[in-house]
Amino acid sequence: LKKDEVALSVPLSAMITPDVISVSDAGQAVLQCMESPANGADNESNFWGAFDATSRLEKVQSGKTVSSRGPQLLVKILQERKKAETALAKAEQMMNENADDLTNKLAAAKSISYRAPYLAFLIHQRFANEENPPVGTSDLLLEMDVVETFSPYARTLPCSVCVPICWKRNELALLAGCIPGMSALQKVAAQTMQLAAELMALVDAGLLWRFPSTFSPGMITWDRWVWAAAVFESRALPSSSLPSWVVSKGMSSSDVWESCGVMVPFLDMVNHENDADTQIEWSSSSSDEEEDPSAWCLEAITQEKTKKHLQIYRNYGSFDNESFMMKYGIAKMSNTADKVKIAWALVDGVGGVEPPKDYEPVSDSCGVPSSQLVFESNDADSLKAWWTEQRLAMLGKAAPKNDDTLDALKKGKKITFWALNNGKIDQVLLPVAVVAALPPEKILEWHRTSASSAPVSGRPLDGLTLDRANQITVRMYLSFFYAKKLERLLQSLNSCMKDHFNNVQLWAKASSGGLNYVAPGDGDSMAVDGESSGVVMGWQTFFDTYAYNSSMEVEDRYYAIAPDCCALTLYDGHVRSLQNTLDALANDSVFLDNVKQQLEELGCTLDNTPAVVEIKSAPQDKGGQGSSKADNESKSKKKDDKGNGNKNRRRDKKDGRPPAIKLHIGNLSYKTLPNQLYDFFTKLYGKNSVLECHIPTERDTGNSRGFGFVTMPEQFANAALESERSHEMDGRILKVAKSNSAGSARGRGGGGGGGGGNQPPPHSNDRCHNCGYSPRWCRCNHMGGLMMGGMPPDNIYGPGPYMPPPMGGPYGPPMDMDRMGDGH
Repeated sequence: LKKDEVALSVPLSAMITPDVISVSDAGQAVLQCMESPANGADNESNFWGAFDATSRLEKVQSGKTVSSRGPQLLVKILQERKKAETALAKAEQMMNENADDLTNKLAAAKSISYRAPYLAFLIHQRFANEENPPVGTSDLLLEMDVVETFSPYARTLPCSVCVPICWKRNELALLAGCIPGMSALQKVAAQTMQLAAELMALVDAGLLWRFPSTFSPGMITWDRWVWAAAVFESRALPSSSLPSWVVSKGMSSSDVWESCGVMVPFLDMVNHENDADTQIEWSSSSSDEEEDPSAWCLEAITQEKTKKHLQIYRNYGSFDNESFMMKYGIAKMSNTADKVKIAWALVDGVGGVEPPKDYEPVSDSCGVPSSQLVFESNDADSLKAWWTEQRLAMLGKAAPKNDDTLDALKKGKKITFWALNNGKIDQVLLPVAVVAALPPEKILEWHRTSASSAPVSGRPLDGLTLDRANQITVRMYLSFFYAKKLERLLQSLNSCMKDHFNNVQLWAKASSGGLNYVAPGDGDSMAVDGESSGVVMGWQTFFDTYAYNSSMEVEDRYYAIAPDCCALTLYDGHVRSLQNTLDALANDSVFLDNVKQQLEELGCTLDNTPAVVEIKSAPQDKGGQGSSKADNESKSKKKDDKGNGNKNRRRDKKDGRPPAIKLHIGNLSYKTLPNQLYDFFTKLYGKNSVLECHIPTERDTGNSRGFGFVTMPEQFANAALESERSHEMDGRILKVAKSNSAGSARGRGGGGGGGGGNQPPPHSNDRCHNCGYSPRWCRCNHMGGLMMGGMPPDNIYGPGPYMPPPMGGPYGPPMDMDRMGDGH
């Protein structure tokens, strides 16, 4: 076929439309089995007034099973099937034994769906004793130019369709045994209950014996009724997918067209392909003003050259696998439209609690300790302490439906979100996670800010600034939340799959690759959830082993076409939605790429300056902020009594100063000043994290030598050395390593401040403040161990509330020339 060539032409008269059903003998027979609505339905133009939308009636049936579990739903489906078969058998027996005593009880108006007349029509055209049963005898059929019979088309329809309402008991058990299968099973139950209710109501109204010319004895059975429903659901095209003139030319209302759709011969055989819209487009061979029905024709026009023996596709729509399976009996592998519903309650986000015993982070925490992260907790005291009135008020503004949602959460109820297969964070969950993960001081700060400014419409978190530490905490909380959901889902699948697939054991952890877990070696056995098992396999390995047994390849895409394969593909979409979202939370860069726009739309401001790594200090005595000088001297004396070496004794005489490490900072910009280097590290690791810093200069020119030294307490220095972040300053990536020379924490002899945490950082007293050289090489003119001209500049070690102290203060004693050989 060349470009712009007609690939298929179907006249409107060859389509099974709501107008054709309304004037058919089968449709009229169903109508006469119902009570007339209040506005009357004798006129054929009001045919559909006696019926109701299928989706509305099935929703009523679904409400009856909303609290039922999987096994209960399975039993309910089997019971409804049995009830319908029993009612048909009883009616057939009464027809044979007491034909004269049969009574008719008309079905209530609006109790039968729009679908029922279609099912009766398909059964009549497919299973009638005549070779070509007529559509009907109404004169309107001639005016509409409808074909005499649809029997040839009905007989080309498949004898079975793999939609769940046709599945056998053992196949439905795959849905009944797993949490993610509950939604689909509830829909199957609602459909089965409505189909059975309609058929039994029509049997009571005399459909089997009142119209012998249309429905011969034994023509209508439960299996055929379900077959017709499966064919209709899988073959009918939505009216929205066709040109508007198809609906505008009809007599039935647009609501009926939208609910029922249209069955188009040949076109319903075309397979699905996402990009089919670029292959063909629909057109009309006549104008909208054309009045002759015989000229109304639907044409498929090629948009590109199509070679011989290649398929022409149709785009069914962008559905998730549950919709594909329920409507068409297929499931698309690696379907990007897949999603899984997850629930959240206040107990799912509580800070200040210990992580679960089995907690294994699956994302990069960037050095943030677990004590600052948010987990789940059922402890009432912890819940009350974390979810304060201020935090709840903030949640009320951020959550959907505001007050109603907040009231439900306070009562212990849950709200639901979607985990998406494309890795995006649900736009409703994100603000909830932000509020749950914020530290208490940030909540109070936002309340003070929001109270002094007018609220911005559509920006519930307007005025909230998230620094790097806050962003990491939010990301880690989302990672924990999704990991827990994935693990619980895998545990449910594991308990279900081992009953159906030869005692298979699935890896049920989000760690070690999650779905992509690979067993450590062939034949290795493990215990899953405390149970001894055989070989454990990851979900991906399991899926590749079993799901492709009944699949079909279409344009390099695979589709499941059998019940067990469809169920596995459905579950694969659910677990993969959680895994893909977890992958998007692995590190900061990917996370921000996904949520930056969403956060800004919520009103958040992102501060991406390097985060301060807060190091929790060891518990202190209740009597003060640290050990006193006398205590330190006492401890030092005890160590001396035990015979420790001179090195340890000297280290213990440092008047409470912590053990320190001197760091060599390489690749400095030649323009970087000591106070700027000080500011850089104190901003990263805290204002008390730097004990001293200096940058050596050339003796002759006074220019920087391109490197420097920073002395930090041991815990901060280790954090700097082990940090995975890059230390970037003045456009250069700094090289941080331990210095070969000793740090400044060694004994000074005389003077020096106490061990209190509020003391300003001491500067190095073994270097010249002018040239940076030790006294042995310094050529500057000094007086009393300090530079000529007085104290060093106020800001040489960074800004702060401290004024330079007098000599002998916490900066250290005056330079002692007798101590030049102590390694400094």
